[in-house]
Amino acid sequence: MNAPELTPVQIAWLQEIGIDRRMLAHYVAQGEFGDPGEPGARPGAAAAVQARAASGAAERSVPAAAAVAATAVGDPAAAVGARRPGVPPAADAPARVPPARPAPAPAPAIQAPPAVTEAAADWDGLREQVLECRNCALHGARGRAVFGSGDTQSPQLMVVGEAPGGADDRAGLPFQGKAGVLLQAMLAAAGLDGETAFYTNLVKCRPLGNRPPTPEEVQACMPYLRRQIALAKPRHVLALGGWAAQALLGMEGELDTLRGAVHAIRTETGEEASVVVTYHPAALLLRPQHKADAWRDLSLLRSLVAASGD
Repeated sequence: MNAPELTPVQIAWLQEIGIDRRMLAHYVAQGEFGDPGEPGARPGAAAAVQARAASGAAERSVPAAAAVAATAVGDPAAAVGARRPGVPPAADAPARVPPARPAPAPAPAIQAPPAVTEAAADWDGLREQVLECRNCALHGARGRAVFGSGDTQSPQLMVVGEAPGGADDRAGLPFQGKAGVLLQAMLAAAGLDGETAFYTNLVKCRPLGNRPPTPEEVQACMPYLRRQIALAKPRHVLALGGWAAQALLGMEGELDTLRGAVHAIRTETGEEASVVVTYHPAALLLRPQHKADAWRDLSLLRSLVAASGD
C-alpha cells in the first residue's frame, strides 16, 4: 500500500506532538525530511517545516516577552495576564503593593487662656460678678462661688486663703468646717479680733479633690481679689498657704522661705498693707507639728496690729 502524502502543515504538527522522524518516514514520501542520500524530496517541504517550527517558537516566546515588558513598566495586571499556558497562577510572584501611609494625627487643640475680667467698681457689682463668673473651668463643677464674708468697711485684718473647701462650697461662705473653727481659735489665742476681719480666698470656686489651684485659675480670679483688697482697704493681710502668699506678693518661693517676715503690698488705689504669711489651718489639721510655727507668725501679726494702734 502506498504511503499517504502529508502536507507540510501536517508534518510540522506531527513533529510538534513528538512523532519520531523514523515513524513519519513510513507515511511520507522519501526525502521529505531531507535525509542525505534520499532523493525525491518535494521542493519547499523542508523549508515549510522549518518555517512552521520557527513560527511556533516565536508564538511561545510572546507571552514571556510581554511579562518582562509589563514588569519593566510596573504593570502587575499585564504581567499576570501574560503568564504562560499551563503554569498555575500560584507560580507567579504576587504584585508588590506599597503599604498605605497612616493618616497624620490631628493637631492638638490650642486652649485659649482664661478670660481676664474687668472687676466691678463696688461691692454689690463685684459680688454679682463673682457669683456668675465663667472665666475658668472651675465653674463647671462648683456648687456655688464663694465670694467672701466679714467686715467690708476698712477692716483691721483681711484673711486670704487658697480656695474654698467642700463645706465652703456647700455654704457659699469661706472657712467653714474644722478648718474655720481652728482659724477662729488661732486668731482669738493670738489676741486678734476675728469679728472685724474680712475673709476670702485666692480663687472663688472649689477645685475638685481639694487640689491646689492652677496658675490659669489663679489668673482668672486675681482681678476679683485685687478689687476686694482695694475696696476693703485692710491695714494688714494674713496669707494662708503658699499659693495665696505667692499670688499676693507676686514672688515665688516655698512657704517656709516666705514666713517669718513682714511683706508689703500696694493696692490698686495706692494704699499700702502689710502681709504676714503662715500655714493654712487645713494643713495644720494634717500636720499639727507646725502649730508652733503658726503661733509665731500670728504673734508677729499681733505686734504689727499693736504698733499701728488698731
